[in-house]
Amino acid sequence: MRVVENEIQTLNNVQPTKIAICVITCFRPDGLKRLLEGVARQKFTKNPTPDIKLVIVDNDAEGSARTVCDEFVGHHEIQLVYEIEQQRGIPFARNHSVDLAKNDVDFIAIMDDDEVPAENWLDELMAAQQEFSADILTGPVTPHFVKQPADWLKSFFGTGNLANGQNLCHNYGYAYTSNLFAKAELFQHIRFDEQFRSNGADDTHLFMQVYQKGYKAIWADKALVTEWLPASRTNYKWLWQRAYRRGNGFAFCELVQNRSIGTRIQRFAKGVFRLVQGILTAALSFGSKAIFVRGIQTSFLGAGMITGSLGSEYQEYRTIHRV
Repeated sequence: MRVVENEIQTLNNVQPTKIAICVITCFRPDGLKRLLEGVARQKFTKNPTPDIKLVIVDNDAEGSARTVCDEFVGHHEIQLVYEIEQQRGIPFARNHSVDLAKNDVDFIAIMDDDEVPAENWLDELMAAQQEFSADILTGPVTPHFVKQPADWLKSFFGTGNLANGQNLCHNYGYAYTSNLFAKAELFQHIRFDEQFRSNGADDTHLFMQVYQKGYKAIWADKALVTEWLPASRTNYKWLWQRAYRRGNGFAFCELVQNRSIGTRIQRFAKGVFRLVQGILTAALSFGSKAIFVRGIQTSFLGAGMITGSLGSEYQEYRTIHRV
């Protein structure tokens, strides 16, 4: 009987898992409000309810997100920490948010301020982390169109066609901080590189560090978030711009990791291949808008790789798309 009582007491004394949800925000009060309400709606059926802390870092020096955070705290019991990052740039704000949380929690989740998590988002991330003994996880992002684009364009948006638990090693194309969950201790050893302040490649570089240091990164297929996309980001011109940025940013990340002439030549050659491949695809599209756009998209990806390998940096995030 005493053994049973001791076991029950041990179970009752188990501390809840501590999780910080880190969000950086800039000039998106409506998007941040949707995100916060989505966090408040989280349900847990596979895991005990964790101890959740929201960490909001505002990259607007004037603190325009403070009102939204104050209103949320006034209606919900979830702990919320709000601070301002004066230095403009995504990695500055991300490092600020992670530094506020990493010493006090077991796990850190990261989302963007134009996203809304599904009600089981955090529960599924916790379950996948335990099932696959992962150090870091990322999951699918599905689009919500503020204004409906043409049907043929819809297939270009959203992420996620991998099997649950698939190892992401060396698969940089599926490395996202828009839906991320990681052991907090990981951020004692890696950081977002602040030289990528405006080109959006800090998340790609983070995952390069993850792979090089031997951490286990997996895909959590059931941990879904929805990204709100304004009309300014649901057209073929934006797709081409984003492809160029991806290629350019990836080349820069590679050069940061290895500045040898061999790295430059290899990435330049891969860029030329993608450029030619895309042009041929577009030329042979035979009237298909989707194939034509995808071909040009591949060409822009290659062009970005070429310019990145030559040292030219494209800074996409000087412009903020508000939703």
